[in-house]
Amino acid sequence: MKMSAERESFAAFLNVLGLADIDGVMAGFEHYHRLLSEYNQMVNLVSRAMPANEYWTKHFLDSLLPLKCMDLSEQSVLDFGSGGGLPGIPLKLVHQNLRIHLLDSVGKKTRILAEMVSDMHLEKVEVINARLEDFARGKDQFDLVFCRALKMEERYRQPLWQLLKPGGSVIFYKARIAKT
Repeated sequence: MKMSAERESFAAFLNVLGLADIDGVMAGFEHYHRLLSEYNQMVNLVSRAMPANEYWTKHFLDSLLPLKCMDLSEQSVLDFGSGGGLPGIPLKLVHQNLRIHLLDSVGKKTRILAEMVSDMHLEKVEVINARLEDFARGKDQFDLVFCRALKMEERYRQPLWQLLKPGGSVIFYKARIAKT
């Protein structure tokens, strides 16, 4: 079976990260890709305008970019506004020991996320259906909070800081498309 250019680019990126079991990691991503493509037809988890072959670079590779400069081993992570599980599931597929919480306020998305997590047999992953402001009232605190593909609003600032352990960090994914 011929690999798409996007999938090849993603596999090459995994090599750059120096992962020990690239074949196993790729198998996990293949499974995730199938599930995300399938469920996205029912519920808008990621943009339906994007062809599924582009998930490899525009979603999976993008989700893993912080790994070029951060060690996530043994970290407690919150994926705020998880949607289709991005970046949380890709981070988990690369770091099996990561404890991750996938937070989204849309019930139909979290129900599908829970199905995907179960189908993929991911351990130490909790799917939470709540608004950030309500979830932050609990006692959970995290080493890292990831915010990707959501509009950052002023009302999120205080709850995000409340969710951090001392010395923790919020990681914002923000980019601009370069014009050539």
